[in-house]
Amino acid sequence: MQIFSKQRAQKVLDNGAADITESEIDLALSNRQRILNKVLQNASLAPYIGQVKTLFSLLQDYVKGDYREIPWWSLGSVVTALLYILLPFDAVPDIIPIAGFLDDAVVLKLCLDMVSKDLEAYKLNKVTGTNDESDASR
Repeated sequence: MQIFSKQRAQKVLDNGAADITESEIDLALSNRQRILNKVLQNASLAPYIGQVKTLFSLLQDYVKGDYREIPWWSLGSVVTALLYILLPFDAVPDIIPIAGFLDDAVVLKLCLDMVSKDLEAYKLNKVTGTNDESDASR
């Protein structure tokens, strides 16, 4: 029996991405350290720490206006996944040993898979220092 399915994770991300606002981006950024600490303190999330840091870097650059070539839906998925990690009472409450963080990991992994092309473009942009506005229509 699977406690938290990929389909349910997809629904969480779809619903969150559809309703994302600038204030939720700010909320994720203002809780950066809490989210990073939660990721580091949990075995099912810790392997993703590098990617989570990249997600925060992307959000920060978006807010500053340094990088805008990410579709709004992808940005919404990132914010939803990060805020989902922060919630103590989500689909499987985090107070339940081991299982409580599995849903967080499923949501995060699915988000990373869904926005992988956008993350690669962002990382390439960071390395090359280019900011080609023609890619914004993707």
